[in-house]
Amino acid sequence: MKPRPIEHTAETPDLTPMIDIVFLLIVFFMTVANMQVQQLVPITVPIAENASIPEERGMRTTITVKSDGTIFYGAESTVIEELPGLVAQAKAQAPQLKLYVRADANVAFKEVRKVFAAAAEGGVPNVIFATYQSAQ
Repeated sequence: MKPRPIEHTAETPDLTPMIDIVFLLIVFFMTVANMQVQQLVPITVPIAENASIPEERGMRTTITVKSDGTIFYGAESTVIEELPGLVAQAKAQAPQLKLYVRADANVAFKEVRKVFAAAAEGGVPNVIFATYQSAQ
C-alpha cells in the first residue's frame, strides 16, 4: 500500500518556511552577538577624586596601556609608532570616532601622554580616560 501525501489544509499549515526563517534568525543573532563582545585587557584602573561618568558614551575604540608598558588597540597588541595609523584608519571608517584610554594605575603618565599624542596625530582628539570614582 502506497502512503498518501499529506494534504495541506487550514488545519495542517506548512511549517517549512517558518522553520527556515527561525533558523536564519538564530544564525543572524549568534553572529551579531559574537561581533558585539569586546575583550578588555585586564588592568588595575586608577582611582580619581574628580572622576565622572560621561553623559554621552557613544561608540568608542579602546586603547589599553598595561603596567609593563604594552599597548593594546582593542584586544590586539601594538606599539606606539603604529597607533596613529590605526587611529587614522578607524577614523576614516567612522568619522565620529572617540577613544577610551585605559591605563594601569602603575603606568607613568608620560607613557599615557604618548597615547594621547598618537591619538591626536591620528585625528581623534576626543579621548576619555578610564578611572574609578573614589569613595569620599
